[in-house]
Amino acid sequence: MNPLERVRGGLIVSCQAPPGHPLHGPGYMAAMSRAAVEGGATGIRAEGRADIRAIRRVVGDVPIVGLTKIDRPMDQVFITPTPDDAEVVVAAGADIVALDATPRPRPGGASVAAIVDCAHQLGALALGDVDSLASAEHALEVGVDILATTLAGYTDGPIPDGPDLDLVSRLVALGGTPVVAEGRYSTPEQVQEAFTRGACAVVVGGAITNPLLTTRRFLQALPSR
Repeated sequence: MNPLERVRGGLIVSCQAPPGHPLHGPGYMAAMSRAAVEGGATGIRAEGRADIRAIRRVVGDVPIVGLTKIDRPMDQVFITPTPDDAEVVVAAGADIVALDATPRPRPGGASVAAIVDCAHQLGALALGDVDSLASAEHALEVGVDILATTLAGYTDGPIPDGPDLDLVSRLVALGGTPVVAEGRYSTPEQVQEAFTRGACAVVVGGAITNPLLTTRRFLQALPSR
């Protein structure tokens, strides 16, 4: 079955931990992914060759949305910025390649179209992470299969506390292309609202897979000591 159809209507859990995080490493991410799948996740979003390979071994044929990240500021292109990066994640076992699909310049002068074409040639779907309606329109012009709101709120100005549900609605209104809601989803109610607005799937990351962040959130509720 097409991996998009397998995640449609379900929850994709993002299992990522950067260097320096206590859970950084393929073993931890594989265990986290297995727990998410056993809990009912229909897909996993993962970063890097080693993590994707380890996750593939423990989740069977559950769809993996794969990406690479390079060490750059959030306001610059850092998610799967080149065709070579797309090759890496597909070779590691990803079914869907997530890439920054904004029209911003990227390392080496690579184009979004070239990355999308590479994913398709390797038999994978291309998921375009966008930050706005304009970026989504650009992504659709170059042939992405799925739109995702991943970058909303991260490329210009202060980062909001909650998800950009209005962008979900605007992307759905474009019609024809599945929309994945992602970015700062932290409650079941927000996930439900994204589906109400027409999302085909929702990605939740830190609220499920980052105990460091979750612990700090709970600590904020404690009385001053």
